[in-house]
Amino acid sequence: MLKPFRSALIVSLLTLLASAVTAQQFNFSYKYEFEPAMITEPPDLSQSGFDVAFPDAARKNGVQGTVKVTAVLGENGRTRDIVIVDDLAHGVGQAVSAAVQKFAFRPAKFNGTPTAMKMTVLYSVTVYYDEGDKDVTKPKIIEKPMPAYPESQRASGVKGKVMVTALLKPDGDIQVLGANSDMERVFDKAAQDAAKNLKFSPAVHKKSKQPVAQVVVVEYAFKP
Repeated sequence: MLKPFRSALIVSLLTLLASAVTAQQFNFSYKYEFEPAMITEPPDLSQSGFDVAFPDAARKNGVQGTVKVTAVLGENGRTRDIVIVDDLAHGVGQAVSAAVQKFAFRPAKFNGTPTAMKMTVLYSVTVYYDEGDKDVTKPKIIEKPMPAYPESQRASGVKGKVMVTALLKPDGDIQVLGANSDMERVFDKAAQDAAKNLKFSPAVHKKSKQPVAQVVVVEYAFKP
């Protein structure tokens, strides 16, 4: 007995726009979903690249979010009936639609006969801004819990500073990226643990007025 085919494929791509002062890191991820269909062989997308020409205007304006596009993978190996269901500003949806139009695939089959199949593409964009990026206002640290001085080092009376690099996200989440100091590693760890408990208001993109993620460096001083 045949059962409706269901499948989804998720891919994530990370791109760094290199600029020493205004680096922006874009995370692009896309997901294919197929409507249930009575087939004996699923479509083959292994040869299908998904190269979206993300518009320059969208980059400059910090556009992020998710585009939803539906399309039919035709029995002739070409996509058709492409519809932008959920769009983003500055032409992102059209760029995604153009990429879907170029899909190269082997169509699904039913008992050896090529058959059409409907799919949905969800294309998500997340932007991370460098601390020196002039397009965003910096996040404001509201609470900065101090790290505990490592007991194993207290007798030495060591003093010093640890610089912790962290990504402060729009939803209040914190991703600690690393620490830099000339101190023992236990101090680095203590500083990173403290950074996980920061309270802050997120950075805001100056043009879009939307909260965004930004990388910051937080200084922690240690003394016994």
